Amino acid sequence: MTLPPAPPAERRVHLARGLSLTQRAIVPVLALLSLIGLVVARVWPVQSVDSGQPTCLLRLTTGMPCPGCGMTRSWVHLAHGDVATAFEYNFFGPIGMAMAAGLVVYTVVALVRRRPTERLFDQLNPKFLMVGMGLWLGYSAVRIVSLALGQDYFALVVA
Repeated sequence: MTLPPAPPAERRVHLARGLSLTQRAIVPVLALLSLIGLVVARVWPVQSVDSGQPTCLLRLTTGMPCPGCGMTRSWVHLAHGDVATAFEYNFFGPIGMAMAAGLVVYTVVALVRRRPTERLFDQLNPKFLMVGMGLWLGYSAVRIVSLALGQDYFALVVA
């Protein structure tokens, strides 16, 4: 009497197989956009972002900041070494800049080692990303409400 064969052990399938070129290009394209943003933040003069006109459509129409308001000024200040002001403009600006720099480094290392860049998706924890997004949106809601109530905690954002 023979025993039936055991079911095959679960094997991890390499992500590159079965993915389209578009799906494989997502991480390198995001890394390239991040690199461009980091370079622009470094070469953009600090004086022009502090004295320039706002470009945020929500802020222009309502006078209230959107979740991303202050990010550009935050990145420019951080790229020029002014960490305190970067956090004042938008607390998540330096965090986003660190994530962008990390994405660039990850992509360069993966390409140099000839590893698929889309492995990044296997390493990201969706729960962590959702908590981070919730914190960012909660922070933005607090900024909007405090400014609507006339408090000046975040006055630098709409100055």
